[in-house]
Amino acid sequence: MTLEQLKALHNIVELGTIQAAADALHKTQPAISMAIKKLEQQYGFPLLDRSGYRLSLTPQGKIFYRQARGLLLSAEQLESVGKHLAQGHEAVFRIGYDPMCDSQFIIDTLASFQHQFPTTSFELIAGSRFSSLEQLNNDEVDVTFGAWFHLFHAIGDYLTLPVEEFEIVVVASPQFLAGKSINCLSDLHQQPTVTMIESSLSFDSEQMGAHSAKPLVKTKDAQTLKALLIAGMGTGFIPKSRILDELKQGLLQEIHLDDFEKSLVGEVRAIIKEDKVLGPVGQMFWERIKAINSPVN
Repeated sequence: MTLEQLKALHNIVELGTIQAAADALHKTQPAISMAIKKLEQQYGFPLLDRSGYRLSLTPQGKIFYRQARGLLLSAEQLESVGKHLAQGHEAVFRIGYDPMCDSQFIIDTLASFQHQFPTTSFELIAGSRFSSLEQLNNDEVDVTFGAWFHLFHAIGDYLTLPVEEFEIVVVASPQFLAGKSINCLSDLHQQPTVTMIESSLSFDSEQMGAHSAKPLVKTKDAQTLKALLIAGMGTGFIPKSRILDELKQGLLQEIHLDDFEKSLVGEVRAIIKEDKVLGPVGQMFWERIKAINSPVN
């Protein structure tokens, strides 16, 4: 049995005649007839009912053809894989992001890439605060999204694209705040704090966003941080975009301090190492991010 024989059978079934199948496959009618005859001889039963004007499958032929269609589809997919690999498409493309970034933006961008590059596996890797640079420096990801500050230029050479702004607010649950007076930083420092685990970068430390004199509760991801805050485990700094529904529902409440900014505003950027050579998938992904965030004239 060969793929050519199965293709001949498929075209006969779809088009109804041997001549039509021969024309579609750019072969002679005798060649198509011989292909089917060899299949029937190999398995010992007729595949086609030749008694009518239009050829049709025998009962055995219907069962055989059902399986043959699966093989033909697999062969087409394999051929597509071969073409994509021959074009140098990456086998795996890794995307990192830290808690300041809205992962839905990345997912929406990736949705079209899954269909465009079916042979590439995509890995979406979350990390702790400022993990975007750690991920790049450790070659754990190809491109990453995260909070960006100008001091990062001193850590390494990066190319960046602006994506969105983030706003950090101080919050706690109403149950936690009940009966407490938190009006300034010194009051805040006396409260239990929920915070993100610090990165290994030189400028990051436990004191960034965590000044509690009480024991800290630490977590790696923003979703768990939100859950801990709702549970009344303490006060915490968190991206406001992550808790809009919880603020509306009254599950969390902003804390406004007299001697501290109401919120901290920063920028999320897409980041790659300047010396990183992206493959075709990575290049198109980077260009897509650039196009999405380019100002419209």
